[in-house]
Amino acid sequence: MRLVELSRSEHRELRIRGDRVEACAASQHLIPIVVGEFRKAATQYPIVFAKHPETGRFAPYVLSGLGVAENLFWSGTELDVSYVPLNVRRQPFYVGMDDAPDASAGNVLCIDLDHPCVDSAGARSIVNADGTDSAYLKEILAILGELVAGKTATEQFIAALLSLDLLAPIVLDIVLDDATPLQVQGLYGLDEEKFRQLDATQIDSLWRSGHLDLIYAVMIASGQIFKLIRLKNQRIALSRAWQGNAR
Repeated sequence: MRLVELSRSEHRELRIRGDRVEACAASQHLIPIVVGEFRKAATQYPIVFAKHPETGRFAPYVLSGLGVAENLFWSGTELDVSYVPLNVRRQPFYVGMDDAPDASAGNVLCIDLDHPCVDSAGARSIVNADGTDSAYLKEILAILGELVAGKTATEQFIAALLSLDLLAPIVLDIVLDDATPLQVQGLYGLDEEKFRQLDATQIDSLWRSGHLDLIYAVMIASGQIFKLIRLKNQRIALSRAWQGNAR
Protein backbone atom coordinates (compact mmCIF):
# COMPACT_ATOMS: atom_id res chain seq x y z
CA MET A 1 0.00 0.00 0.00
CA ARG A 2 1.27 3.48 -0.91
CA LEU A 3 -1.11 6.06 0.54
CA VAL A 4 -0.69 9.66 -0.53
CA GLU A 5 -2.89 12.72 -0.21
CA LEU A 6 -4.88 13.17 -3.40
CA SER A 7 -3.92 16.23 -5.40
CA ARG A 8 -6.34 17.35 -8.11
CA SER A 9 -3.43 18.79 -10.09
CA GLU A 10 -0.71 16.22 -9.48
CA HIS A 11 -3.01 13.23 -9.94
CA ARG A 12 -5.28 14.63 -12.65
CA GLU A 13 -4.12 11.98 -15.13
CA LEU A 14 -4.87 9.02 -12.86
CA ARG A 15 -7.46 6.55 -14.07
CA ILE A 16 -9.45 4.05 -12.02
CA ARG A 17 -10.71 0.68 -13.19
CA GLY A 18 -14.15 0.28 -11.67
CA ASP A 19 -14.29 -3.41 -12.57
CA ARG A 20 -11.51 -4.09 -10.07
CA VAL A 21 -13.08 -2.34 -7.09
CA GLU A 22 -15.08 -5.29 -5.81
CA ALA A 23 -12.12 -7.62 -6.32
CA CYS A 24 -10.47 -6.02 -3.29
CA ALA A 25 -13.02 -7.87 -1.15
CA ALA A 26 -12.51 -11.26 -2.81
CA SER A 27 -10.44 -12.48 0.15
CA GLN A 28 -12.24 -10.63 2.95
CA HIS A 29 -14.43 -12.69 5.26
CA LEU A 30 -15.06 -9.67 7.50
CA ILE A 31 -15.91 -6.27 6.01
CA PRO A 32 -16.31 -3.30 8.38
CA ILE A 33 -19.56 -1.36 8.21
CA VAL A 34 -21.18 1.60 9.97
CA VAL A 35 -24.63 1.63 11.55
CA GLY A 36 -26.14 3.51 8.62
CA GLU A 37 -25.61 0.36 6.55
CA PHE A 38 -27.25 -2.09 8.94
CA ARG A 39 -30.67 -2.30 7.30
CA LYS A 40 -29.32 -2.88 3.80
CA ALA A 41 -26.56 -5.20 4.99
CA ALA A 42 -29.05 -7.32 6.97
CA THR A 43 -30.72 -8.39 3.72
CA GLN A 44 -27.49 -10.06 2.56
CA TYR A 45 -25.07 -10.86 5.36
CA PRO A 46 -24.84 -11.79 9.03
CA ILE A 47 -23.82 -8.72 11.05
CA VAL A 48 -21.23 -9.60 13.68
CA PHE A 49 -18.85 -7.78 16.00
CA ALA A 50 -15.13 -8.29 16.45
CA LYS A 51 -12.31 -6.68 18.39
CA HIS A 52 -9.70 -4.69 16.54
CA PRO A 53 -6.43 -6.66 16.83
CA GLU A 54 -4.47 -3.57 17.90
CA THR A 55 -6.90 -1.42 19.89
CA GLY A 56 -9.16 -4.15 21.29
CA ARG A 57 -12.18 -2.00 20.45
CA PHE A 58 -15.34 -3.57 19.10
CA ALA A 59 -16.58 -2.76 15.63
CA PRO A 60 -19.41 -4.15 13.46
CA TYR A 61 -18.71 -6.21 10.36
CA VAL A 62 -20.60 -8.16 7.75
CA LEU A 63 -19.54 -11.79 7.66
CA SER A 64 -18.99 -12.83 4.05
CA GLY A 65 -17.15 -16.13 4.52
CA LEU A 66 -16.83 -19.05 6.90
CA GLY A 67 -13.06 -19.23 6.62
CA VAL A 68 -10.29 -16.67 6.94
CA ALA A 69 -9.74 -14.78 3.67
CA GLU A 70 -12.86 -16.33 2.15
CA ASN A 71 -15.66 -14.34 0.53
CA LEU A 72 -18.45 -16.67 -0.52
CA PHE A 73 -20.17 -13.90 -2.46
CA TRP A 74 -17.22 -13.44 -4.82
CA SER A 75 -18.11 -14.97 -8.19
CA GLY A 76 -14.66 -14.57 -9.71
CA THR A 77 -15.53 -11.30 -11.42
CA GLU A 78 -17.84 -9.49 -8.98
CA LEU A 79 -19.64 -9.65 -5.64
CA ASP A 80 -22.93 -11.43 -6.24
CA VAL A 81 -24.93 -9.28 -3.83
CA SER A 82 -27.50 -6.51 -4.07
CA TYR A 83 -25.65 -4.39 -1.50
CA VAL A 84 -21.90 -3.77 -1.54
CA PRO A 85 -20.58 -2.22 1.69
CA LEU A 86 -19.24 1.33 1.64
CA ASN A 87 -15.77 0.18 2.68
CA VAL A 88 -15.57 -1.83 -0.53
CA ARG A 89 -17.05 0.80 -2.84
CA ARG A 90 -14.66 3.51 -1.64
CA GLN A 91 -11.57 1.68 -2.93
CA PRO A 92 -8.87 2.82 -3.67
CA PHE A 93 -9.60 5.96 -1.63
CA TYR A 94 -9.16 6.47 2.10
CA VAL A 95 -9.67 9.17 4.70
CA GLY A 96 -6.47 10.35 6.35
CA MET A 97 -5.59 12.91 8.98
CA ASP A 98 -3.73 16.08 8.02
CA ASP A 99 -0.74 16.03 10.37
CA ALA A 100 1.15 18.94 8.83
CA PRO A 101 2.49 21.35 11.50
CA ASP A 102 0.59 24.28 10.05
CA ALA A 103 -2.63 22.39 9.36
CA SER A 104 -5.70 22.10 11.52
CA ALA A 105 -6.62 18.57 12.59
CA GLY A 106 -8.93 17.56 9.79
CA ASN A 107 -9.62 14.81 7.29
CA VAL A 108 -7.82 14.60 3.98
CA LEU A 109 -8.62 12.53 0.93
CA CYS A 110 -5.97 9.89 0.23
CA ILE A 111 -5.46 7.35 -2.51
CA ASP A 112 -3.52 4.09 -2.58
CA LEU A 113 -1.33 4.42 -5.65
CA ASP A 114 -0.41 0.72 -5.47
CA HIS A 115 -4.03 -0.43 -5.56
CA PRO A 116 -4.89 -2.61 -8.59
CA CYS A 117 -7.78 -0.25 -9.34
CA VAL A 118 -5.29 2.47 -10.27
CA ASP A 119 -4.61 1.71 -13.91
CA SER A 120 -3.94 3.91 -16.93
CA ALA A 121 -6.48 1.81 -18.84
CA GLY A 122 -9.23 2.70 -16.39
CA ALA A 123 -12.35 4.46 -17.60
CA ARG A 124 -12.90 6.62 -14.52
CA SER A 125 -11.09 9.91 -14.04
CA ILE A 126 -10.41 12.00 -10.96
CA VAL A 127 -11.07 15.42 -12.46
CA ASN A 128 -12.77 16.81 -15.53
CA ALA A 129 -10.93 18.58 -18.32
CA ASP A 130 -11.62 21.92 -16.64
CA GLY A 131 -10.07 20.75 -13.37
CA THR A 132 -13.34 20.29 -11.48
CA ASP A 133 -14.13 17.09 -9.59
CA SER A 134 -15.48 14.36 -11.83
CA ALA A 135 -18.86 12.77 -11.16
CA TYR A 136 -16.96 9.65 -10.08
CA LEU A 137 -14.88 11.55 -7.52
CA LYS A 138 -18.01 13.25 -6.17
CA GLU A 139 -19.53 9.79 -5.69
CA ILE A 140 -16.43 8.66 -3.79
CA LEU A 141 -16.52 11.77 -1.61
CA ALA A 142 -20.17 11.04 -0.76
CA ILE A 143 -19.28 7.46 0.22
CA LEU A 144 -16.39 8.60 2.40
CA GLY A 145 -18.64 11.25 3.90
CA GLU A 146 -21.08 8.52 4.97
CA LEU A 147 -18.26 6.55 6.57
CA VAL A 148 -16.90 9.56 8.45
CA ALA A 149 -20.36 10.64 9.59
CA GLY A 150 -21.20 7.10 10.64
CA LYS A 151 -18.09 6.60 12.76
CA THR A 152 -19.40 8.44 15.83
CA ALA A 153 -22.88 6.93 15.59
CA THR A 154 -21.35 3.46 15.32
CA GLU A 155 -19.14 4.02 18.35
CA GLN A 156 -22.15 5.24 20.32
CA PHE A 157 -24.10 2.12 19.39
CA ILE A 158 -21.23 -0.15 20.46
CA ALA A 159 -20.97 1.77 23.75
CA ALA A 160 -24.70 1.27 24.35
CA LEU A 161 -24.41 -2.49 23.77
CA LEU A 162 -21.43 -2.76 26.09
CA SER A 163 -23.11 -0.71 28.81
CA LEU A 164 -25.98 -3.20 28.81
CA ASP A 165 -23.65 -6.21 28.46
CA LEU A 166 -25.39 -7.23 25.24
CA LEU A 167 -22.32 -8.47 23.37
CA ALA A 168 -21.29 -12.08 23.84
CA PRO A 169 -18.82 -14.41 22.09
CA ILE A 170 -20.34 -16.63 19.45
CA VAL A 171 -18.91 -19.89 18.19
CA LEU A 172 -20.39 -21.31 15.03
CA ASP A 173 -20.22 -25.11 15.01
CA ILE A 174 -21.17 -26.14 11.49
CA VAL A 175 -21.22 -29.50 9.78
CA LEU A 176 -21.17 -29.17 6.00
CA ASP A 177 -22.95 -31.46 3.56
CA ASP A 178 -19.79 -33.50 3.06
CA ALA A 179 -19.64 -34.06 6.86
CA THR A 180 -16.72 -31.64 7.26
CA PRO A 181 -16.88 -29.90 10.66
CA LEU A 182 -16.30 -26.16 10.61
CA GLN A 183 -15.83 -23.70 13.45
CA VAL A 184 -15.85 -19.93 13.23
CA GLN A 185 -14.45 -18.24 16.32
CA GLY A 186 -13.36 -14.82 17.51
CA LEU A 187 -16.70 -13.20 16.75
CA TYR A 188 -19.28 -11.59 18.99
CA GLY A 189 -23.01 -11.32 18.59
CA LEU A 190 -26.04 -9.94 20.33
CA ASP A 191 -26.95 -11.74 23.53
CA GLU A 192 -30.66 -12.13 22.83
CA GLU A 193 -31.39 -13.64 26.23
CA LYS A 194 -30.02 -10.59 28.03
CA PHE A 195 -31.81 -8.33 25.58
CA ARG A 196 -35.14 -9.95 26.47
CA GLN A 197 -34.39 -9.29 30.15
CA LEU A 198 -34.07 -5.51 29.72
CA ASP A 199 -36.66 -3.47 31.57
CA ALA A 200 -39.04 -0.95 30.01
CA THR A 201 -36.81 2.01 30.87
CA GLN A 202 -33.81 0.48 29.15
CA ILE A 203 -35.86 -0.45 26.07
CA ASP A 204 -37.28 3.08 25.93
CA SER A 205 -33.78 4.53 26.10
CA LEU A 206 -32.66 2.30 23.23
CA TRP A 207 -35.69 3.33 21.20
CA ARG A 208 -35.18 7.06 21.78
CA SER A 209 -31.51 6.84 20.80
CA GLY A 210 -32.32 4.96 17.59
CA HIS A 211 -30.40 1.92 18.80
CA LEU A 212 -33.40 -0.39 19.10
CA ASP A 213 -33.89 -0.56 15.34
CA LEU A 214 -30.21 -1.37 14.93
CA ILE A 215 -30.49 -4.21 17.43
CA TYR A 216 -33.42 -5.66 15.52
CA ALA A 217 -31.42 -5.40 12.27
CA VAL A 218 -28.60 -7.41 13.87
CA MET A 219 -31.08 -10.01 15.09
CA ILE A 220 -32.69 -10.35 11.65
CA ALA A 221 -29.29 -10.53 9.97
CA SER A 222 -28.25 -13.49 12.12
CA GLY A 223 -30.41 -15.73 9.93
CA GLN A 224 -28.16 -14.97 6.95
CA ILE A 225 -25.65 -17.47 8.35
CA PHE A 226 -27.72 -20.16 6.64
CA LYS A 227 -27.08 -18.43 3.32
CA LEU A 228 -23.34 -18.61 3.96
CA ILE A 229 -23.58 -22.31 4.78
CA ARG A 230 -25.53 -22.92 1.57
CA LEU A 231 -22.96 -21.00 -0.48
CA LYS A 232 -20.12 -22.91 1.19
CA ASN A 233 -21.76 -26.24 0.38
CA GLN A 234 -22.34 -25.13 -3.21
CA ARG A 235 -18.71 -24.08 -3.59
CA ILE A 236 -17.48 -27.43 -2.27
CA ALA A 237 -19.85 -29.33 -4.58
CA LEU A 238 -18.69 -27.33 -7.60
CA SER A 239 -15.05 -27.89 -6.70
CA ARG A 240 -15.58 -31.64 -6.41
CA ALA A 241 -17.47 -31.74 -9.70
CA TRP A 242 -14.69 -29.84 -11.43
CA GLN A 243 -12.02 -32.15 -10.00
CA GLY A 244 -14.05 -35.17 -11.07
CA ASN A 245 -14.38 -33.89 -14.63
CA ALA A 246 -10.68 -33.07 -14.77
CA ARG A 247 -9.66 -36.68 -14.17
